[in-house]
Amino acid sequence: PFIIKSVVAGLKTYPFLNASLLEAEKEVILKKYYNIGIAVDTEAGLMVPVVRAAQTLDREQCTAEVRRLVQGATDRSLTVDDLKGGTFTISNVGAVGGGYGTPIIPHGTVAVLSVGRATRDVIVRDDEIVIAPVFPMAMSFDHRVLDGAVSAKFFAAFCEATHTFSP
Repeated sequence: PFIIKSVVAGLKTYPFLNASLLEAEKEVILKKYYNIGIAVDTEAGLMVPVVRAAQTLDREQCTAEVRRLVQGATDRSLTVDDLKGGTFTISNVGAVGGGYGTPIIPHGTVAVLSVGRATRDVIVRDDEIVIAPVFPMAMSFDHRVLDGAVSAKFFAAFCEATHTFSP
């Protein structure tokens, strides 16, 4: 949930990552809601249920909704509505043991974040060398809608927000 909440914080600042491209009309639609797709590995393959209106959920509500969606994906009890309408996707390759991944942007969105398995590593924090959890991450985005600078600024805002929402 803290990753979802951090993504929403970044999307609020950089709305072009929370958009759809209408190719035929050559139009970009900026979404004013935050429906976050979460990729779930199941025996039947990858499913991407959607946490709707993630901006309105507190941490406990977000946790409960993610658990409901993951369980529904696992036991195949999700509805069609649970699987559509995402505005941004998070792919957790770490859940299946992965480190880095290059995610493919889901249709109807312009960006996706891939989160790898957390490891403990030596980092510098406040000029001190410490051992801390490190999450490898990668993003893919549609260059027809935004450029690398906007994506990098979003990523920085997302990382900053993780300090606010992390457990």
